[in-house]
Amino acid sequence: MRTFNPMLTNRHLQDLNPLTVGAEDCAPGHSFGPAVRPYTLLHYVVSGQGIFQTGGVTYTVGPGEVFRILPGELTLYRADRQDPWSYRWVGFDGTLSAAFASLPPVFPLPAGLVACFSPEDGGQGAAEYRVASRLFRLYAELFGTAPRRADYVQRVQDYVDAGYMTQIRVGEIAAQLHLDRRYLTRLFREKTGQTIQEYLISVRMAEAQRCLAQGLPVGETAERCGYGDVFLFSKMFKRRFGVSPANWKKARPS
Repeated sequence: MRTFNPMLTNRHLQDLNPLTVGAEDCAPGHSFGPAVRPYTLLHYVVSGQGIFQTGGVTYTVGPGEVFRILPGELTLYRADRQDPWSYRWVGFDGTLSAAFASLPPVFPLPAGLVACFSPEDGGQGAAEYRVASRLFRLYAELFGTAPRRADYVQRVQDYVDAGYMTQIRVGEIAAQLHLDRRYLTRLFREKTGQTIQEYLISVRMAEAQRCLAQGLPVGETAERCGYGDVFLFSKMFKRRFGVSPANWKKARPS
């Protein structure tokens, strides 16, 4: 187990005041807690995995994710025994730190913000101000310009509505939004009751009905709906409506 935990001086900065930074390569099963902190503490998982317990809920946390500890919150976290995590942390207080309570206990960190968890400044002159500058960047990205959860869902729906006729991959959508694919999928399902793929199929099938009702051939309809394979299109259509596109078209009143 390797730990890097440089000392910081408490500068009593008003808005975001760094108190601790560090990094640790944890031994299998290494745990901390149950414990309570008097400040906000964020851990960014670089590799491996572990569990984080807070408020009676246990979360599995993996690479690219952050688990958040609030002041006065009783928590426990433990490294996986087969694939123990390595993480970096930053702890702080200040008037702006209260905003972090609005984040979920575990959330994905956009790749561009990984540097905000660098502990290497510790031990150097005025390190606290450099850590504070990274905290302000983190704050700006998470609360200043980042969309609300509902905005992410709407952006996905807008993207699908405009591009359903092209090849759409959920992983590419998540990458464009700088979100973890699993997190985005869960967020979308919570808001809409569908997965992103199910929503895409719904949009395509609605367009298929519109095209067929206008008299377009099945092959052209398939292409307009984003299906290069007419047989796959017919299969998806029949699965949705219980009848083939050709028979659905014939059953329409002339």
